Order: sequence, then structure tokens, then C-alpha cells
Amino acid sequence: MPDEIVAPVAATEEEWYDEDEIPCCTLRPISLPGEREMTEKVYDEGTEVYLSRQNTVSRDTTIDDEEQACLFFSDGHWFIEDRSRDNSTYVHAGAGIKLEPGDIIRMGDRLFEFNIKSRKQ
Repeated sequence: MPDEIVAPVAATEEEWYDEDEIPCCTLRPISLPGEREMTEKVYDEGTEVYLSRQNTVSRDTTIDDEEQACLFFSDGHWFIEDRSRDNSTYVHAGAGIKLEPGDIIRMGDRLFEFNIKSRKQ
């Protein structure tokens, strides 16, 4: 009988952050071939961020110029909700979907990498 493989146990939200750290998330546009690497944007817990062309990739016309998606923190987790006119935000959900580190989000034709981190208060 083969040896049993035990998966590592992920840290809980309480174990992940010190009490003097603020949970944050990052959203980094994934550069297209020939583009220079773009910087990630950091959002603190408690903020509700309405994502659009203006605050993501201003030259990408496939992203709505008014409201593409809403990124928010609730009950210890980050969520994203599609707000686009043509339902073009994927990980697609009508009411909000819990995000995990490393998730790839598509808004229009652009991909973004989502991650979680913390920063000192």
C-alpha cells in the first residue's frame, strides 16, 4: 500500500496576520507581450474599490470606463463582484465571489493577478 500523502494545512485568517498588521490585497495587471511590467495596486481591508479603466489600465478600452467591478473585504475575506455593462469580469459571479491568493481575474481583455498580504500599521 503506498504511503499516504498529507496536504499541508493552510493558516487561518487569525494566524496569518499579527494584530499590528492591516490585511491588504493587491491587484497586478499582467502585462501583454511587448509591454513593460505594470505595478500592482494595494488595497486595505475595509475599502470598497470600484474598478474601472481609469484606475486599472487606462489605455485598455475593453475595460468599462465607468464601473467594471467592485473589490471588497467582508467577514475576513476579499470578494469581487461584476459591475460591467456586458458581464465581462471573470471570475464571474452575480453577487460576489470569494477570492484566493493567486486568482486570475479577467476584466475586458486584461488579466489581473490577485494576492493577499499585510502591512504594518
